[in-house]
Amino acid sequence: MATRKKVNKQVNLERVAMRVPAAIKEKFERAAYLKGETFSGWAKTVLAEAADRQIRDHEFFEMAIADRLSFMEAVLSPPKPTRVAVDAAKRYKKVLGL
Repeated sequence: MATRKKVNKQVNLERVAMRVPAAIKEKFERAAYLKGETFSGWAKTVLAEAADRQIRDHEFFEMAIADRLSFMEAVLSPPKPTRVAVDAAKRYKKVLGL
């Protein structure tokens, strides 16, 4: 009878190091304690949330710029009106007596 070996699927982990003033480190440790988390677990969560927020804000800003440029292009170089639009404008003018 063949036996199967359990294979541990490990995620490639990277080390992140930084130097901060003691007061800030104490603040981080207190925040982790208040959340009931280890410092490392707390830091991973907080940094991931901050990174997500920063990326989302940046992408929103980039999209806003693209939208603004599209709007300005449409205002400065409007497309020619379609036949349906021209006919509608004529009917409108006729109804108003213009």
